Amino acid sequence: MTPSAEAAERFPGGRLPAIDTPASAYGNDVRPGPRGQPNADDLAGIAERQRQQGHPATALRLAQRVLAYAPDNPQAIQTRISSLANLGAHRRADQLREQYRPDWPQATQERFHADVATAAIRDGTQEQARLERRHRYATSNLELVKSLETLNANLERFPAASEARQRTRVDRLIVLRQLNRFDAVIADYRALQRDSIVVPSYAKGAVGDAYLARRQPEVAAELYRNAIDANPQAPLSVRTGYYYALIESENYAAAGEVLAQMDIDTPIWRSRPNATASPVPNWERSEVDRLRVLDATYRHHEAAALEQARGLYRQAPRNTDVIDGLATAQRSRGWYEQAQATAELAAAYAPGDQATRLNIAENAQDLENFPRWQHTIEPLAAQFPTDSAIRRNRLEWQDRQHFSLEGQGSFGRSHGGNAVNGSQDGEYQLRLNSPWSEGGYRAYVEQSYRWGDYDEGTERHDREGGGVERQWLRRHWWAGLSGEHFSHDLGLELGWSQWLDDRWQYQLRTQTQSPETPLRAERDDLDGRLYQAQLTWRQNESREATLTLGALDISDGNLRSDAAADLTQRIQASAHHQTRLIGSLSAEHNSQSEADYYNPEDTRSMGLALEHDWLTWRRYNHAFTQNLTLGAASEWERGYGSAAGYDVTYGHTWQLTRTWSIHYGVGWGQHDYEGERERRWLGQFGFEGVL
Repeated sequence: MTPSAEAAERFPGGRLPAIDTPASAYGNDVRPGPRGQPNADDLAGIAERQRQQGHPATALRLAQRVLAYAPDNPQAIQTRISSLANLGAHRRADQLREQYRPDWPQATQERFHADVATAAIRDGTQEQARLERRHRYATSNLELVKSLETLNANLERFPAASEARQRTRVDRLIVLRQLNRFDAVIADYRALQRDSIVVPSYAKGAVGDAYLARRQPEVAAELYRNAIDANPQAPLSVRTGYYYALIESENYAAAGEVLAQMDIDTPIWRSRPNATASPVPNWERSEVDRLRVLDATYRHHEAAALEQARGLYRQAPRNTDVIDGLATAQRSRGWYEQAQATAELAAAYAPGDQATRLNIAENAQDLENFPRWQHTIEPLAAQFPTDSAIRRNRLEWQDRQHFSLEGQGSFGRSHGGNAVNGSQDGEYQLRLNSPWSEGGYRAYVEQSYRWGDYDEGTERHDREGGGVERQWLRRHWWAGLSGEHFSHDLGLELGWSQWLDDRWQYQLRTQTQSPETPLRAERDDLDGRLYQAQLTWRQNESREATLTLGALDISDGNLRSDAAADLTQRIQASAHHQTRLIGSLSAEHNSQSEADYYNPEDTRSMGLALEHDWLTWRRYNHAFTQNLTLGAASEWERGYGSAAGYDVTYGHTWQLTRTWSIHYGVGWGQHDYEGERERRWLGQFGFEGVL
């Protein structure tokens, strides 16, 4: 074979001699033909050597020259077909192969069939992307389905141990992944492993996608890493897949390093063809920038995420992906009405876009626009049954059609005084909710029980009741009746709550047989009528303030009025840790200080509490969180002066499934009541879930 250097010297820069030049212009080894043209066999041989040495374009032009005056030359025909295949024109090469049927070995024939299938996969993938950009999802997979049928036919055609069959099995991984048939991808990949067939790096990204979709992120991360190690210039989809696999493995440190490297390796502009040409945008940069917004959200850096999303929106105000990212960032801050307005803008530009429609559904859920939520998510789930985010949102919608159960209880033991709780005390509440109706109504039944041991004996009080509530458009009202054994001391509870916008909420509530009535007053057949108003201001996910005003009118003539205010500020947040500082003020006044129950004329309190949540372990719908609260307060009681109060609680929260969770904890505190120092231990337990 002619060395590559010699081939380059024969045709510098790939330039061929003019068509009408003599044979000597092609080289001293080319003889003249019968009509002054170069000898067809000599020139065809040179063309084949050019192809074998990595110059298929030059070889193709040489072969076509030969065929212009010697159309039946077998070497030129074969070189033309092979060069077309080398250049990626597999379909045209296969058409010519069928037309001329060159006398090739069986392995070469099989390679051409495999090449045609590979070309169909490439074209089908491009067609899928083109149609999805135009939101024509119903027909976007048609070409890929045809490619899969071709691959399946080739598997039947090719011998079991042939190279073409092994290549076809690998190509099938790519097609199945593009069709989101993840279980089939994993099954085929394991079959290749059992047959000791090495899967090339370009296909490992597709297998990684399948394992990630089936919630095996550690396996997926290993596959992505192998693909990137084999090819540092791996497609962006492989590198983003690696990032998501690390996130879902809860390895945020490594995910941050991967994202930082993507940020470095993905410039805003591609290289210019020359110094005077306009720069070519690198559209992959947009995907990296949007991923940086999501990464900040994952790490609970919502302010940074919103700032980045706003910056992208200023640069591309009509890009629906950017607009959807901005809506998501706004929603993460609790600004649901702003997020809805932003999502509506994206819907105006691209009403059929999958991500935009999901954003509309999630915003409708947060805004409690339940009819719109249903009418958006149901068609989405039918159209995209394999999308995990859509499937989860639909499941949350379906939860509303099920009964739900919730309960909580506590047990305390006090030492050094029993003015408030007694030496031992406990309580629990259980509530069973019916499914929600289409209009946002549901019924509920509940039971509550309280008891306490005092010097004068044990006091117990239990109530059962039921009611109805409605929740819609961020408005909530409820009405219920409760009494002892559903008959004695029947009491009415009415409530109304409404968000005025993304910042302000108010709530009004009244009870005619309030459970806030002291147990000792209940012992004397006293009852309390509660009136309460609450105003909440929520700046964002990190800062919130609440003002509560209440009055308890006890039937012995005592009017207990109170006011409380608190401000919550998140002071630290990361993927697995959040810390909040809570400042509180409260005051209470009783119109009658002489009573058989704890009833000081005036009390005041000013406190500060530190709360920390540590998400210790998480695996998709399962999670374990540790909760710690430290509190200190300066408390004052008329007639006894001021004293310090302390509280500490430690607990666990388990997310058992997507819909069931439990929490429990222990606490200890010290407070002064009527001048006596009371030390109290407390245990708590609660649960909630969908039946």
